[in-house]
Amino acid sequence: MKNKYGFILLIFSCLLTISAYGQRPTGQDRPARLFTGTVIDGVTKTPMVGANVLIKTVTDSLLVGTVTNGQGKFEIARPQIPDVKVEITFIGYVTISKNHNFRDPVDFGELVLLEDSKVLDEVIIEGLNPVGEQKGDTTSFNAKAFKTQENAQAEDLIRKMPGITVQGGQLQAQGEAVQKVLVDGREFFGSDPSIALRNLPADAIDRVEILDQRSDQSRLTGFDDGTYTKTINIILREDRKNGQFGRFYGGYGTDDRYSSGGSINLFKGDQRISILGLFNNVNQQNFSSQDLAGVNANATSGGGGGRPGGGGGRWGGGNNAFSGGNDIGIITTNAIGLNYSDKWGKKVNFTGNYFFNNTANTLSQITNRETVINENLSQIYQENLINTVDNYNHRASGRIEADLNEKNSLVISPSFSFQNNRTFSDRDALTLASTGDSLSALRSTSNAETKALNISNNITYRYKFEKKGRTLSTDINTTWSSRDQLSKLLAASVDYNRDRLDTTEQVTDALNDGFNYRINATLTEPLGEKSIGTFGYQISNNNTRADQKTRVLNSENQFVLDTALSNEFDNKFITQRLRSGYAWNDKNYSINLNLDYQNARLNNEAFFPTPGVFNRSFNNILPSANVNYRNRETGFSWRMRYRTDTDEPSVNELQNVVNNQNPLNLSVGNPNLGQSFNHNIFANISKVNLEKSKTLFMFVNYSATANYIGNSTYITAKDTLINGEILLRPGGQISRPENLDGNFRTRFFLTYGMPVKKIKSNLNLNTRLGFNRTPGMINGDLNLNDNIDLSQGFTLSSNISKNVDFTISTTGTYTIVNSSLQSNLDQNYYIQESNLRLYYSPNNGKTFIGNNINNTLYRGLSEGLDQSVWLWNIEAGQRFAKNNKAEIKLVIFDLLNQNNSISRTISDVAVTDVFTNVLTRYGMLTFTYIIGNFKEPEPSDNPWERGRPSGGRTW
Repeated sequence: MKNKYGFILLIFSCLLTISAYGQRPTGQDRPARLFTGTVIDGVTKTPMVGANVLIKTVTDSLLVGTVTNGQGKFEIARPQIPDVKVEITFIGYVTISKNHNFRDPVDFGELVLLEDSKVLDEVIIEGLNPVGEQKGDTTSFNAKAFKTQENAQAEDLIRKMPGITVQGGQLQAQGEAVQKVLVDGREFFGSDPSIALRNLPADAIDRVEILDQRSDQSRLTGFDDGTYTKTINIILREDRKNGQFGRFYGGYGTDDRYSSGGSINLFKGDQRISILGLFNNVNQQNFSSQDLAGVNANATSGGGGGRPGGGGGRWGGGNNAFSGGNDIGIITTNAIGLNYSDKWGKKVNFTGNYFFNNTANTLSQITNRETVINENLSQIYQENLINTVDNYNHRASGRIEADLNEKNSLVISPSFSFQNNRTFSDRDALTLASTGDSLSALRSTSNAETKALNISNNITYRYKFEKKGRTLSTDINTTWSSRDQLSKLLAASVDYNRDRLDTTEQVTDALNDGFNYRINATLTEPLGEKSIGTFGYQISNNNTRADQKTRVLNSENQFVLDTALSNEFDNKFITQRLRSGYAWNDKNYSINLNLDYQNARLNNEAFFPTPGVFNRSFNNILPSANVNYRNRETGFSWRMRYRTDTDEPSVNELQNVVNNQNPLNLSVGNPNLGQSFNHNIFANISKVNLEKSKTLFMFVNYSATANYIGNSTYITAKDTLINGEILLRPGGQISRPENLDGNFRTRFFLTYGMPVKKIKSNLNLNTRLGFNRTPGMINGDLNLNDNIDLSQGFTLSSNISKNVDFTISTTGTYTIVNSSLQSNLDQNYYIQESNLRLYYSPNNGKTFIGNNINNTLYRGLSEGLDQSVWLWNIEAGQRFAKNNKAEIKLVIFDLLNQNNSISRTISDVAVTDVFTNVLTRYGMLTFTYIIGNFKEPEPSDNPWERGRPSGGRTW
């Protein structure tokens, strides 16, 4: 038997030897033949850096590939098979495809990539301009594949890309909110997503990358800690990285409306300076809501069911550098900003910025809220509010990335902000029984001045040991904050059942000081060629001190301290965590598993009016997992994440002091609150088909929270004393945070993009499904409020030329609202938002006309709010001077004078509809001048320097 197996093995070995002998000349290997060539841009006649060179079988299976260098050259070994197919691709250019026999020459000379289909000698040009490609976890879109009008901005370009939507005024990518926009991997005015999109010209952009950016510590160590930020990275064209570009504009119109501002970018290689300014009273803004904290103070918050602005929106066909017109209220804005970034030597990258804005907002709101009390009873609250806000905000931030040497790396990110906010509110409110009978009424005025200071810093350090994969890293974050508010309240309330009138006049001084720190140390250790382990320790302390003193006017006309409205409180939340993890990476798969143990101690101490100590301790096991798959050849990838974390209550939620700014709707803190525990599962699939320019993105998200911090609301049927001293009349209500179970939510999002060849356009289909269960207590009974959102929409964007540009979009959302206490309550509603943008120029951009027509349809809201709102904006103008750099145009905003804002909010026990005033019809004549002066780019030998962060780093 042994001889039999030995004989078979001998025969098999001989066959292998003969096979190998037949493939190689005797005595030496056959020398490898190399494909060589140079890829040239057919328009600019310059070398193309980073073009893809793909070697395939004749049946289109990928064998090998490479990219062109800084001179557009490539060199790649030819596979040892008789016939192959050579393809030269670059996003936005048609593909060069050539069949090659083993006997054919391997030097292709110059290969010219063109945007239009042509035949060059024996090389066949075929196919559509591909819109993008999938590079690992990053989706990259080519800017040249999307046609925009003359002088368009980055926001106009990005809105055309698959998977990009605007929901409730917020930019979303692949169904998730965009939290950061980078320019060539660098921060631009901090992490504000709005500024870059509204201050960079579209024609300066080479491509746009969408990615989930990992934390600094994760990128430095190479270990995925599960922390992601949805990020857009704008890659500039090489010929726009050296020179000066920007725009200045000024306009004046009817009703004394005005708008002026501009931006200038001074780029010289790695050194980049950007300056911007904005001055107007037409609701135009180029910054995000982080600079507007307190602007809507004392106003009823919107959201939930509808988009504030009621079908307003950015408009003007892309010729405005800023958003405008759709923000609630009438807003006057003054803003200036400076951004500086540079590379200091070969090891240090620096980015810093300063931004100032002043906004003055005047708004009026009509609110209708229905609160479920029990199975057969509900209560109506109606309110008219006039609110004015004057807000001043300074903020500055910086980022230093230093590769000190081969072993040591450092990232420092300081930030500073100061805000001064003044508000005035005039409120007229009425509470009604479900029968329509009046219960109580309120008339109040209040004003407040708030000053807030915030200073923070984050330091990340990494040390690489000699052993590959072994690193030690630390992450230290510190934040100091101070908030001081002085407010005054004058209120009169009526109890209709007893015909009683109560008056209140008070002054409140509230001070909040906080100091937080978080220190994390992590060691990574290689466990094999494809795996790595991590061990870490983290400690954090959130320390906040709150001191509120309220003085009320007594019968002797003197202000005296009211202990029921006053409180002095100290909150400490100390968390310690032991961390462990395992990561495994292969060609297509990566797996990350983490298991943490966390101990948290909540130490609260009350000093006034009643001393007391509240201590609680929590122990948790926190598992997490990430599984990723990506196929670089097919562009298909999927990812699944599971995370657990905890949330601590805020000092305001813990502070046992009554807030009576609205005497009919009181709130009070709860010192017995505990932390909540969250589970989150996220899975997504993406597919980018380069050849057919089709894209598919889909995700499913499920999250559940134990010990959810919800609200317990009590609606009084008779006179009730709160904290033994505050009188709440019949029909009034008070809410208090409570830990509740039963909160969970799930979302599904699908977007599919494809070209429509006959009309040279791109079609994107978006489907959204959502379910949200919010628990709440009402008069001691548990209510589960379920919301089901069903949404379908499409966007058809033209890709014809810069002279013809249109976008047609519509999204309809039907929301089903169920209350466990009142199963027969019908609060279902439907909102459909539609938009038509049309731009046309008959003479290559010199004369132009633009229309932007929005319609928002509301059905199922409160009486008087079921409307069909039209917002029609129109503009026409003339461009002149060299390269159409000068422009004069006439704008008519809200031609039909119908613009308004309607929103619906679904909470745990209530449904709230809000109508808010917005900017209405005006006309304006505007002059704009474009600046553009560029130098030829210096060639680079590294094709990946074109905006791609090296080594996974932000820079």
